[in-house]
Amino acid sequence: MLAFNPIPPAPLPEQAVARTWDIFCQVIDNFGDIGVCWRAAADLASRGQRVRLWMDDASALAWMAPRPHPAGLSVHGWPTQAQDIPQAVGDVVIEAFGCEIPPPFLAAIARRAPLWINLEYLSAEDYVERCHRLPSPLMSGPAAGLTRWFFYPGFTAATGGLLREPDLAARQAAFASEGRQAWRTRHGIGTGDCAISLFCYEPPALPQWLAQLHAAPPAPQAT
Repeated sequence: MLAFNPIPPAPLPEQAVARTWDIFCQVIDNFGDIGVCWRAAADLASRGQRVRLWMDDASALAWMAPRPHPAGLSVHGWPTQAQDIPQAVGDVVIEAFGCEIPPPFLAAIARRAPLWINLEYLSAEDYVERCHRLPSPLMSGPAAGLTRWFFYPGFTAATGGLLREPDLAARQAAFASEGRQAWRTRHGIGTGDCAISLFCYEPPALPQWLAQLHAAPPAPQAT
């Protein structure tokens, strides 16, 4: 499927029979969580899998996700009531980034006992290799007696790897060779203009830094 290493039992091969996946995501901040879950869901669906993406706030998909959604992928509200639960829980349940699946759905999971994955955050720390693929038995609650499996993305062969669509490298190469200048032109960025891609959590000094960049004289052009 995606560029992930296996969790017991092993993931589906490329030509596997379609299975149903339930992916749970609660939006915390900056939409990183929904971005990861959407990419995983869309890629699984593109490979013939049936995916239900359960979200407490799907509003970001209006601008983040291309339309129409891939065939086989459906987006659902947070299942807090018994009537929200599907007739059959998926073959695989992914609980993303420490979100808490509502008790009614936990009860349905207990009846089905699917493969249950606890998807954690990407990190380059050493603990990722130690914790990836560890079991997490549930000792209480509606799903007591079942086991979740920790899945830690990472940068080594002993981790879960990186989320990467099969054609990502080709699309990146095409953008680098042909698409970057068209993107700059479309956004009004001149040939000699500075363009910065910034990811941060709005530190207090950010407005001052942006103002300084705006006021700085342009760099001299090479002749």
